[in-house]
Amino acid sequence: MKKRFAAAAAALVAAVGMSALVGCSHTVTLTDYVSEYRSNIYSGTLESYSVFATYSEREYPYIADGNVGDMTSLFEVTLAVSDNTKTYEISFSCGGKEYTADLSFDSVRMVHCWSQSMEEPTENEIVFSIRDADDADAESVTVTATSLRDENTLSLSDLLTRVSAEKQARFEALTDGSSFAGELYVRLLAGKTGCLYYVGLIDRTGNTYAMLADATTGEVLASHEN
Repeated sequence: MKKRFAAAAAALVAAVGMSALVGCSHTVTLTDYVSEYRSNIYSGTLESYSVFATYSEREYPYIADGNVGDMTSLFEVTLAVSDNTKTYEISFSCGGKEYTADLSFDSVRMVHCWSQSMEEPTENEIVFSIRDADDADAESVTVTATSLRDENTLSLSDLLTRVSAEKQARFEALTDGSSFAGELYVRLLAGKTGCLYYVGLIDRTGNTYAMLADATTGEVLASHEN
């Protein structure tokens, strides 16, 4: 009798253990469903020259359809100046490489822009040299842009863990076993008192549930659906 009881107990323990393993295997890894992740921001100003640069990984082509596409990396630089009649050239060093490029003017945002696919910068500061591209004798202006991301900024994985726990019903509605029927856009933003994260949850019909979260705690501060 004791042998039968021991055998039954062992079988029950094994069954529970197997069930736990199966349950773990069906956990959704939300980072696999991220179509855009802006992980860093650099900002700097000198007199009338303001530089704002971001590093992102995002799908290409860029389509908000609830499905994750092929990803590419992108470093984007934006220059705001008081004189928009000139073409500006920037030069900077990043990751041991030198970059020089002419900026193009965006007449809608009234800023000068440049972007390129490159590895994520590891520097805390990037020094940008700016000059008039059409004047060979023009003096350069140097602007140091500092990363707004610090050691307290949540990683992508930690952010999504906290946001999905707070908005559990939203995420569970798109979860089926180990699959997730949607995509996520995550962008680090510069706030007045610190960084924020924009988290956009897009389903397969194109509906977006937008959240604004604290970058250090993951607390959802505001949300909107459209």
